[in-house]
Amino acid sequence: MSARRLSVAPVAAVLVPLAVAVVAVLAAPAPASAARLAGGAEQAAVRRAFEATKAHRTQLIASIRTSTVNPAWAVVRAALPQPAGRTGPHARAVRLTSTYYERVGGRERPASPPGGVRADLSRAFRVAVVFTGSGSESITYDQAYRSDCAGAGGFSDQETVTVRPMSWTIRYIVNLDTLLAATRSPQGPALVPAVMFDARHSRLTAVERLTHTFQDLGCNRGPVTSTCTRTFHAGGSDPAGALTLPTGRGLEVGVPLRAADTGACDPSDYPLGPSLWESGAAGADARPLGLLGGRLPANPYAPVRVSWPGNSGAQSHPLAASPCQGDPAVCNDTFNWHGTVRLEPVG
Repeated sequence: MSARRLSVAPVAAVLVPLAVAVVAVLAAPAPASAARLAGGAEQAAVRRAFEATKAHRTQLIASIRTSTVNPAWAVVRAALPQPAGRTGPHARAVRLTSTYYERVGGRERPASPPGGVRADLSRAFRVAVVFTGSGSESITYDQAYRSDCAGAGGFSDQETVTVRPMSWTIRYIVNLDTLLAATRSPQGPALVPAVMFDARHSRLTAVERLTHTFQDLGCNRGPVTSTCTRTFHAGGSDPAGALTLPTGRGLEVGVPLRAADTGACDPSDYPLGPSLWESGAAGADARPLGLLGGRLPANPYAPVRVSWPGNSGAQSHPLAASPCQGDPAVCNDTFNWHGTVRLEPVG
């Protein structure tokens, strides 16, 4: 088994699939937004009306939202795909267009909205992604080897790891009116909105305790014990990178980590690799929340329940493998978490 690597595994590396990752942008807060995301049948009806126009079929839809001044009105914010070579963090923001629809007699028709509705639907639009969860992890490792000496008895190697407490509320702000990239490829469309990690409203409490004891009885040597405590907090070098928005496939949200060590924490002191928690396996795949180019549920703001392992966006990634993988006879890893992912309007 590999020596323990005590640096925090970059959560973005664990969670970012082939789909494009969101980019962190620290910007001034946008004006309050009264409009709301459309979902379910309402979203589908507006999309059909938009795509019924031939010129719209080449565009990529960033968002569809309805007015709270008059819910019969909706706006589609969309962009033309960028030419190759014009994407990236230093490229210009993508120009978005607005197409307005009014629901009349159960049908969506393009129209020019009254002033109050237009002002409502034209405000800069942001939405928060909030991931709340809790759980625990417990690892036991007990391996016996031959003694290095000729005396009676063998060499015992034991390690225990616990992560408890383990709870978090992580909040991101997604600006759906600021796209940093909009492309179309054989793999499908990709939109990159501006995203900010909301450190002020994010909380994380997690403590990992490690104990490693080995003893060579054949050499009449006493036990040698190392202990390490890691205290985790929300953040890191790229916390916004823990949120990815694969266009048309919901969203994946992780728990960005930074850690402080106390005790004997040298990597050579521990036979096991990083715990599932430390490897980023608390990331969640919230497929119902198709925030970009997807299909939102009828109530886009209803919480989506997630848990390990069924909703883990990181469970198939090699960096999220349990340190006990391949050694079930001598190692056991009990890991669990549950939580919710929800969208919130940002005022």
